[in-house]
Amino acid sequence: MSERKDLLIELGCEELPARLLENQARGLAEGLGKRLAEAGLIEDAASGHRMATPRRLAVRFPGVLERQPDRELERKGPPESQAFDDKGQPTRAAEGFARSVGRSVEEMERLENEQGRWLYARITEAGRSLAEILPECLEATVREMAGARSMRWSDRSQRFLRPVRWLLVLHGPTIVPISAFGLEADRLTHGHRIHGSGQHAVATASDYESVLRQAYVLVDPAEREQKIAEQVRALADQAGLEAHAPTELLAENAGLTEWPVAVIGDFDPAFLEVPAEALISSMQQHQKCFPLYQPTGELAPRFVAIANIESRDPAAMVSGFERVIRPRLADARFFWDQDRKTPLVERAKRLDQVLFQEKLGSIGDKTRRLVGLAAELAPFFDAEPEVAQRAAMLCKADLVTEMVGEFPELQGIMGMHYARHDGEPASVADAIASHYQPRQAGDSLPADAAGRVVAVADRLDSLVGIFAAGQKPKGSKDPFALRRAALGLLRVLDDSGSDLTLAKAIDLSSTALAGQIEVSESVKDEVLAFILDRLKSHAADQGIETNCFHAVAAGRMGSVADFLRRAQAIQAFADRPEGVSLAAANKRASNILKQADGDVFGDVNESLLKDSEESALFQTLLKLETGLRKQLEGGEYEAALGALSELRDPVDRFFDAVMVMADDKDLRQNRLALLARLRGLIADIADLARLGR
Repeated sequence: MSERKDLLIELGCEELPARLLENQARGLAEGLGKRLAEAGLIEDAASGHRMATPRRLAVRFPGVLERQPDRELERKGPPESQAFDDKGQPTRAAEGFARSVGRSVEEMERLENEQGRWLYARITEAGRSLAEILPECLEATVREMAGARSMRWSDRSQRFLRPVRWLLVLHGPTIVPISAFGLEADRLTHGHRIHGSGQHAVATASDYESVLRQAYVLVDPAEREQKIAEQVRALADQAGLEAHAPTELLAENAGLTEWPVAVIGDFDPAFLEVPAEALISSMQQHQKCFPLYQPTGELAPRFVAIANIESRDPAAMVSGFERVIRPRLADARFFWDQDRKTPLVERAKRLDQVLFQEKLGSIGDKTRRLVGLAAELAPFFDAEPEVAQRAAMLCKADLVTEMVGEFPELQGIMGMHYARHDGEPASVADAIASHYQPRQAGDSLPADAAGRVVAVADRLDSLVGIFAAGQKPKGSKDPFALRRAALGLLRVLDDSGSDLTLAKAIDLSSTALAGQIEVSESVKDEVLAFILDRLKSHAADQGIETNCFHAVAAGRMGSVADFLRRAQAIQAFADRPEGVSLAAANKRASNILKQADGDVFGDVNESLLKDSEESALFQTLLKLETGLRKQLEGGEYEAALGALSELRDPVDRFFDAVMVMADDKDLRQNRLALLARLRGLIADIADLARLGR
């Protein structure tokens, strides 16, 4: 067995895009890991430690063999009847098999089983070396990583995201002699362009990070992110301010630097007249800077920028950042000033020129549908119809503003600010912003009634309309983000506690779409199934098991909030002994009723209750029914299930002592009616029979 050592591979590149750095590093590590594991050179395909900077992609695998172990192979040849002729001489089949295993026919062993005797050979296959295998692994991985943005350079046939300028491959202290990208592997890496320029030798694979650290390169992106976050917080603390460091912005700055150095700068406080969201987007999106905030939460006229150099003149570097950020903030102020010259109500008319979807018309058409739908939905959210309709009419108007054209992520937010400037009621302005919530997983939900109405209307119109237009999601393709829309719809309905059912919501949206496109019953069913699939995922996120979800879904649907309350109650009840017992009884009752002729069993005739056990069950049902109905109507599902637990003993005794399918027709029918009444009482909450599946 060859010795295990660390394997280090570094591809030195021209500047790699910061946003693609993580995916590229992952692709290199996963591709090589998978192939080295398949070759038997490493034990864990996921053991590679990914490293990356704007100028390199690297991965180190621990415990890599220098050579594959030799393998003992068993080869089965032709049967003896085909290996030798009538005179006992080897046939061409026998000679061919012998040549394939490097032996003579006389050296062949025999394998005997119930089917006969066969020529057989045991051979030893020598393992290949890492130097032989690695070029194939790297070539296949690079080919797999090539995408639409990859390029060719010089006369090379290989494609990569950016030209590769150096290649470092070490197995422990030894250079692995491979060629790729027209380069020969060596032990030389490159340091920071300013502080550690030139080549630096890496003695052994485990020295890689320390060599680069001395050359002013932090090669681990996570370490750079941590350093940036610490520096930003430290500078904010020194200034008596607070910093919010979004994960995406930290990662992007780490992807732009090799030796990050944070500095703090100022901008003209007069810019604070512009809505803070616009200034923040300008600083983060255009300059990759971290805005700073007052302890009270307001935006401060200061920012932190991340340099890739330790300057000898920090003041000059800060001045440079301030000089660059000033025109960006000036652009935001210009957009703000220009946009306010035209009221949102006037801008809304321009939405007829913006296409939503070919069969569904323009954004203007969509807005008019939202206005009508908002009026129908308002009562379900205790919203004022006039407020909801006004918000629906203006909710997309900011899409044609200069500010949102420059910063699309501000749609809705800028609409809120422009609506306030136009003198619209605060409830209308707030709904314009909140109807986009949730924008992504984990985002907050609309807290205002009108915002909830427009949020639901917007998502319903997209879901039902796009399905009716024949553009439903297929596989991973979801150009209208309908999966996200469905999940957002469910979250709003759940959070609001609205009694709006999904079927009713889809019907209302279909009616609103009637003037634009026909929505068939089959399309409605498809939309409902699509949303329910998202509901199952949403329920799972809340800890609801699949069998509990299906048990509730098999009963009455109700509203989303009611459905999830029942599912949570069932989830807790299912693990209790009485829950297990009732689930089994419900399943048994359902099976008996399925086997009976017909599905209508009539009322229970108390005079036909001959056995004490069936009388006891009937009396318990009578006792529970009135209180249970009230509990169900009030959504008190935990209390209702607690009451149902009283059925455990009488139900168990009933099935132990009573023959339901009695020979006497009247007796049999009465007992079936009793079981139907039992099942109906439980089915108002869920089909407990499904809990055991």
